[in-house]
Amino acid sequence: MKNKNFITALIVSVLVAFLGVQTAEAQIWKKLGKKSEDVITRKLEKKVEKDTGKAMDTLLGNDGGSSSSGTSNDGTSNGNSGEPDSGSNTEVAQTETATVTMYKKSDWVPGEDIILFDDFADDPVGDFPQLWNTKGSGELVTLSDNPKQKWLKMYNYTKYEPDLPKNLPKDFTVEFDVRAFNLKNNNTSQTAGFYVYLADGVKPLKLGQRYVYSYFSPYPNWVKAQNLKSIDHQGEGEMAVGRTERDIRQAFQKGMHVAISVKEKRYRMYVNGEKIFDAPRAINDSKNFGSIIFDSYGLKDDQAILLTNLRVAEGLPEPRTKLFKTGSYSTTAITFDVDSDKLKPEAYGILKEIAEAINSEQGKNILITGHTDSDGSDEHNMDLSNRRAASVKNALVNEFGVSEARLTTQGKGESDPVASNDTALNKAKNRRTEFKLL
Repeated sequence: MKNKNFITALIVSVLVAFLGVQTAEAQIWKKLGKKSEDVITRKLEKKVEKDTGKAMDTLLGNDGGSSSSGTSNDGTSNGNSGEPDSGSNTEVAQTETATVTMYKKSDWVPGEDIILFDDFADDPVGDFPQLWNTKGSGELVTLSDNPKQKWLKMYNYTKYEPDLPKNLPKDFTVEFDVRAFNLKNNNTSQTAGFYVYLADGVKPLKLGQRYVYSYFSPYPNWVKAQNLKSIDHQGEGEMAVGRTERDIRQAFQKGMHVAISVKEKRYRMYVNGEKIFDAPRAINDSKNFGSIIFDSYGLKDDQAILLTNLRVAEGLPEPRTKLFKTGSYSTTAITFDVDSDKLKPEAYGILKEIAEAINSEQGKNILITGHTDSDGSDEHNMDLSNRRAASVKNALVNEFGVSEARLTTQGKGESDPVASNDTALNKAKNRRTEFKLL
């Protein structure tokens, strides 16, 4: 009987101790911040992968999650790949939140009327996007730190071309997010590069007789020159050529926002709001460009360039003219992170112009209305549109000195579309911010 009582007591003691450990562990987890939980979760996931013999790349995941692309410089809430351990899979950490003020010294303003937009939301992961062309290979992937955003994974010596609905106009802008995958100090060729071409569009995936390109080097061992070149084989030959040494290494590794502006003969290119090239006579404006071509070069089999959020638009915004002559102004150039009310830094330029317009007419009050596409529930989109309108108001007040008393906000969710929600382009048109005189 004594032995039985002893065994019973021992079992009870073990259970109490075990429950105590579980309770303590629960309290510890409760006190840990979300970031710590994410780090620990990732470590556990990697251990499980190793134990089960799964050769998964933790950078490229397919599950659902949080916000859109970005960098340490442009703050588009993308994860920071950092410098991966030698011989190991890449573990992704979160970047710090940034604001539109990161573009405060930039003169970048996006085009107003969208010609093409593709964030690959309508294409399945693992497939090649339906609205693009290539003679090589490519696939859509997601990142484990950023699973809501899909990226086109581009391979070595391969050109990629989105389907433009028409030739580009005389004045237009091109924007996209791009980042390097698995390009580290000890495994990357000095010749590695990424090109974006504006070409004549006569033949698919061909540069043709007339083109202009910007070259970006992701080589991480030293600061390497970025190049600009414009060629017109049919007439004026080499119209522009330039080189500049800008340190974009961290931006390329973590993700950067590239923006190109063409206005008649002038070509300007920006990285995270910083102007890299400004060539006043780089374009033969007697003809229009007909294609945009992306090209990766000098990569190894386990390396890639990732691209997303391609936005092509024409026409400069005119908020002052439209708002005070017609009574309203609607724009898609104020952009946010995916499913978020966080303004993207590249929205700074248009917000500045809107603020200048409002401040020029001191006696008039403005209603700011947020609109979304139809993805998600009605309730979710109504809430999101309200929060986005509030974010625009806060930026106008806090960053540009607009009187808060003059601004009122509301959200309409998906209830008032200007286009069908059947394509990424039309969804982008519906994601807009409207300003009305009261």
